Amino acid sequence: MSISAAQNRWLEKFVKLLLNLQGVQQESHKNSTITLAITHNGKFDKIILTTLVSDIRDQKNQYSQVRNTLTSLGIEEGKKLVPAKRSRNPMTPEMISARAAQQKEFDTWQEAWKIIRQAEMSLDREYEISIMKDYY
Repeated sequence: MSISAAQNRWLEKFVKLLLNLQGVQQESHKNSTITLAITHNGKFDKIILTTLVSDIRDQKNQYSQVRNTLTSLGIEEGKKLVPAKRSRNPMTPEMISARAAQQKEFDTWQEAWKIIRQAEMSLDREYEISIMKDYY
């Protein structure tokens, strides 16, 4: 079963989102492979994405590997950000901007998880539709 153009859009959206984060670097290769080098909280790992995946199962496996990599880096799905306890002293502008940056980064990682889950649900729907077409 082939992958539709919609599936490639999910992958592009995911890569574009991650490239906005600090600590994420992209390496493009000639064989339609993208490597994302991610450094998060002192941990380092790479995600290898193939853009010319032609099978739904292969794409599902690719997203599964992405989920496992993010989890191994300590980026967990559905978590809430718990900022450091505020002191009695008023916050300086630097502290306010640092907290805002931390919140933005956290929200971006959670958005990446949402994109992964939406892409997987879309793959499931596409698979079911292809099965129905074969049946009827």
